[in-house]
Amino acid sequence: MMEGEISEFEMIARTRAVLDLLGGKWTVEVLYLLATGKRRYSEVFYEVGEISKKMLTRTLRQLEAHGLVARTIYPEVPPRVEYSLTRRGWSITEPLMGMYEWAAEHLDQEPRALAA
Repeated sequence: MMEGEISEFEMIARTRAVLDLLGGKWTVEVLYLLATGKRRYSEVFYEVGEISKKMLTRTLRQLEAHGLVARTIYPEVPPRVEYSLTRRGWSITEPLMGMYEWAAEHLDQEPRALAA
C-alpha cells in the first residue's frame, strides 16, 4: 500500500462510522430540516414532529459534537439560540440526496414496510 492510501478495512470502518452517525432515529430529519435554513430549537421541535425534547436535544448535541450543526447563542433577553448546518453539515447533504434518489429508484415499498 502506498503512503497516504487507506486500507479496505479503514475504508469500511469510516463508512460504518458515517452510517452509524446517520442511523440515529431523528438525525436525517434534523439534517434535512436544517438544510432549508437556520432554525430555533422550538421550530426544529415542531417541524420534525413526534420527537421528544430530550431526544431532540440529544440529536442536536450529537450533530454539533460531530461538527455537522452549529449552535449560535445571541446575547438577547431572553437569549435566542439558532441551529444551522456547518460547512461539514452541508457536505453531507449531497450524499443524503444520493441515497434518497437511490431509494426512489430502487425501493418501491413504503419505508416503514422495509424496516419490517
